[in-house]
Amino acid sequence: MADPTTFAYSLLKSIQSRIELTQDSILHGSPKDMESYRHLVGELQGLEFAEREIKDLLQSSEEE
Repeated sequence: MADPTTFAYSLLKSIQSRIELTQDSILHGSPKDMESYRHLVGELQGLEFAEREIKDLLQSSEEE
């Protein structure tokens, strides 16, 4: 099993990839209606929140 820091960086990379995919979907007109658009925007907000939290935790652990 990987150490927690390695796991966190791997998770962060996956989240960042998903953020890019979701942004591309929104920008290139994938949402068929307002409901789909809202779903993608909500997903993007959640992913960005998770990204910030992981980055903050990694930064605080590196400062220790």
